Amino acid sequence: MKKKNTFLIPYFFLLLSLLFNGYFVLSNLKNMTATSVHDGDTFTLGNGERVKLMGVDAPELGKCGSEEATHLLTAQVKGKLVRIKEEKRDTYGRRMGLVYVGNTLVNEIILKEGFARPDYTKNNKNEILKAAYKEATDNERGIHSTLCKHLSPTPPSLSCAIKGNIDKATWDHFYHLPTCRHYNQIVLDEDIGEGFFCTEQEAIDAGFSLAPDCLR
Repeated sequence: MKKKNTFLIPYFFLLLSLLFNGYFVLSNLKNMTATSVHDGDTFTLGNGERVKLMGVDAPELGKCGSEEATHLLTAQVKGKLVRIKEEKRDTYGRRMGLVYVGNTLVNEIILKEGFARPDYTKNNKNEILKAAYKEATDNERGIHSTLCKHLSPTPPSLSCAIKGNIDKATWDHFYHLPTCRHYNQIVLDEDIGEGFFCTEQEAIDAGFSLAPDCLR
């Protein structure tokens, strides 16, 4: 009887090892499954950690295109197992990286569908992400369509005709009065917070300053 029990010991440890491995596999599956989506470029994992898509800057909540971007990311990741490559922490302490569901690069999808702008964080998929963004702009998808981009915007009223515009090269915020030289050439991209103001003080309070080409 003693010999028989000794013979079973290796099988006991094998079973124990399988149970432990199974537990860790299931735990990892849960931890790396997206449980909720915050906005168009950020979601939460089963372990409570937030993940930011590297190289992707979707509209902030409440701005034009934010709802559509959030729906798109939700369809891509919620309830699905994700892999994060080239991971690092952003300035808010969130995990950030190239996010894959299977072989699909989610970062690329959000840009290609036109619901984000690139933030040019260095990674080995930069060229792919740039190409995805160019495809979206060339085909006027998402925020690059009339949904958020207005080439000849009409003020909501004659008393609210001041245009708030952001220089894409410097990110300087300027407001343009109807008397400003380039007023009629100003295109408004509402996904980044450009729009109309009723008074100069309102524009200044929002962080805009008078455009240098404006005449007094």
